[in-house]
Amino acid sequence: MRIQRILRRPCVLATIVFVTAAVPGAAQTPDDMPAVLITGTSSGIGLRMTEVLSEKGFFVYAGARKPEDLARLDAMENVKSVRLDVTIQSEIDAAVELVRAEGRGLYGLINNAGVSVMGPLIEIPEEDVMFLLEVNLLGPYRVTKAFADLLIESEGRVMTVSSIAGFVSSPFNGVYSMSKHGVEAYTDALAAELERFGVEVAAVEPGNYKSRIVASMVERMKRTGYSSEGSRYGSMLDLITGPLDRSQYDEPDDVALAVLDFLSSDAPGRRYMVVPNQREAEVTIRGALQELVQLNEGHRYSYSRDELVAMLDEALSGLGAAFSASLHEAAMVGDVQVLRRLIDAGADLNAREAWGGSSPLITAATFGHAEVASELIAAGADLDQQNNDGSTALITAAFFCRTEIVEMLLAAGADESIRGNDGSTALDVVSAPFDVVKGAYDFLSEALGPLGLSLDYERVRATRPKIAEMLR
Repeated sequence: MRIQRILRRPCVLATIVFVTAAVPGAAQTPDDMPAVLITGTSSGIGLRMTEVLSEKGFFVYAGARKPEDLARLDAMENVKSVRLDVTIQSEIDAAVELVRAEGRGLYGLINNAGVSVMGPLIEIPEEDVMFLLEVNLLGPYRVTKAFADLLIESEGRVMTVSSIAGFVSSPFNGVYSMSKHGVEAYTDALAAELERFGVEVAAVEPGNYKSRIVASMVERMKRTGYSSEGSRYGSMLDLITGPLDRSQYDEPDDVALAVLDFLSSDAPGRRYMVVPNQREAEVTIRGALQELVQLNEGHRYSYSRDELVAMLDEALSGLGAAFSASLHEAAMVGDVQVLRRLIDAGADLNAREAWGGSSPLITAATFGHAEVASELIAAGADLDQQNNDGSTALITAAFFCRTEIVEMLLAAGADESIRGNDGSTALDVVSAPFDVVKGAYDFLSEALGPLGLSLDYERVRATRPKIAEMLR
């Protein structure tokens, strides 16, 4: 069950931290180390990640393309190079087979490979746009998809390198920012989808650090015959200031340490903004706040300043999200003791989970935990709250034939007349012929089976008429 996974995983990570930090001289062979694959490790941020992780108790599969880079990586201790171009599916598939054959499994995946292009959005060639998106956005998609089975097997971790440009856009860097905005959305969706398997997902948002990304961009521009002839904006090359190797910036040590924290922490974050100075931090946070202000203004559902400040306070505390997530997990597995502690600590009884918008009471009704439902009802949970498809706890309990929970809800005054988005009441969902709704049972059994949902179709068939009678 998910709670057991949550409790077990920190123990494993604590062991990692203890062996690598508290006892640096401990005898640990490469076969004993948790394995991490990093893409784009030939230079810059990816190379520094490889150096730090391989020194701190991880075995690193280091992705690169050029033979000389692969040879240099293989010379490092606790590192094995992998020929890996994130735009070539056959190389990705070969990397998966190599990692499987090695037998270590895969605990972590760091999607680091990235490129840049420059140009006005109304002039830049489509081939340049696609070149960048193929690497920066579709690359993480392809690689994560390919390694998903290994990561689920290990209940591992996935981090994608985004950028502060994922929050702040600037002229002529629009395509790069488009890709990093996409990475931010990808990270949130992937995290929600992999949560049920115990896989943690995050993004790291570096500011300006030393790397070869600009040098590589300029080399490509010259190689492909870049010309500013006919441009309304002049030459992009004239806008590049400073050394092409970005040596005016700090080494990316802090970025590598953020990755180490994500892989080692008992409570990893979702986002790790890493910037070299206060100015970059301020520009990024102000940019994010400006988007929030723009979203909030000029419509009938705008929030007042005080309401926004209250939301910010809640988000900063972190308690609301942590409590509600734990409350849903307790409701899902039927852990009454944990549930009671969370209720006593002030957890939001009506918090909606991210996947389907269900309240803890709807979750309890789905998985059939009557004692949990009883505790939530007694504590004052909203009986008639609806999830994303309009279902209430009563509709849900009726559909899944949770007789005891239906009785509790009716006794507490749940509204039998509420209809879901498809127009069905609780009575409707148990009155329809079983063959008509069997497809829905099949789908939910498959989708929620990994989380512990088990449906006995004989029991469901036999119970539906009894619940219908209770609701008439």
